[in-house]
Amino acid sequence: MNLTEFEGKELLRSYGVTTPCGERIEPGQYTTAVSFPLVLKSQVPTSDRKAKGGIKIIESLDTFAAGVDALFATAIDGMLPKYLLAEEFIKAEAEIYVSFSYASDFRSPALSLNQTGGSGIQQATVIPINLLEPFDEEIVRAALVQAHVGESTALVTCLIQLWELFQKEKVLLTEVNPLFLLSDGRVVAGDAKIVRDEALEAAQEKPIIPLGGDIAIIASGGGASMLNIDILMRVGGKPANYVEYSGNPPAALVEELTTRVLSAPGIRGVWVVGGTANFTDLFETLSGFVAGLRKMHPKPTYPIVIRRDGPRRAEAKEMLEKVAKEEGFNLFVFGPEISMARSAEILLQEIQNT
Repeated sequence: MNLTEFEGKELLRSYGVTTPCGERIEPGQYTTAVSFPLVLKSQVPTSDRKAKGGIKIIESLDTFAAGVDALFATAIDGMLPKYLLAEEFIKAEAEIYVSFSYASDFRSPALSLNQTGGSGIQQATVIPINLLEPFDEEIVRAALVQAHVGESTALVTCLIQLWELFQKEKVLLTEVNPLFLLSDGRVVAGDAKIVRDEALEAAQEKPIIPLGGDIAIIASGGGASMLNIDILMRVGGKPANYVEYSGNPPAALVEELTTRVLSAPGIRGVWVVGGTANFTDLFETLSGFVAGLRKMHPKPTYPIVIRRDGPRRAEAKEMLEKVAKEEGFNLFVFGPEISMARSAEILLQEIQNT
């Protein structure tokens, strides 16, 4: 789901990003508290509004009403705006392009930077982000150098704030184009394009059925997940919940399910279980599990047994074992070398030993 610029800038401000002074304009509203000259923008969730007639520079109140009426009557990509944004005119020393998104080439989040912003951006420097390392000032400054964009403390801070938004809000895209660099050193977001993850919203709606036990279960596949609950109970375990994910979900969906499942009281162990997948990217889904695990406070010390098989299993296993070693999680990773029933037995043995 694409947010309008007005909605996106509200979100930017909540993370500390500076935006121009602005006001939402309703149909028939012919006055504004914003000083002239100002920029009047159609609020439809699409790109290149300026080229499509959706942005006007209004010099004075004399032409404000006509500009309001014109924009409300202008359809952009088949959409008429429900409201407009009146915003102070920013005189910038320079404009750049910045975005955070997921890059299929790298199979990871990525930062994109370009020395110039505005319409017609075709090529940007795309820099993959390692989720196992902190996205800190050193990383940001190196990225700015790589993209040949001048460094400043305000710009570094802004990029860290945008990354925080991208991560915490679990959006698919956070784009500011242009990002204004002012002569006094300030950085101001001239636009905001934010795309929410509909799969994540589906995850928030996915039911988690409490079963009253103490072993959290994250299973894949509807029928198989029910069978695994039977297996766990047969070897003496008490399932805390029923939830499953199917297909090839993004990491954000698995992260959301993980945080919800592990937030239940009295958890003594976790079983991430599934058979052999044909199309599920195990590295992607298990990266989501790790992201959710990291959000738990205090840090879980109970045993976690993962039994999965499918595409990118070796990469997922390497990642999980590295996380377990470096961050101290009590984590055991298995593939098709053992059965799902055996993995349940191992989990119960580890719980008894703790």
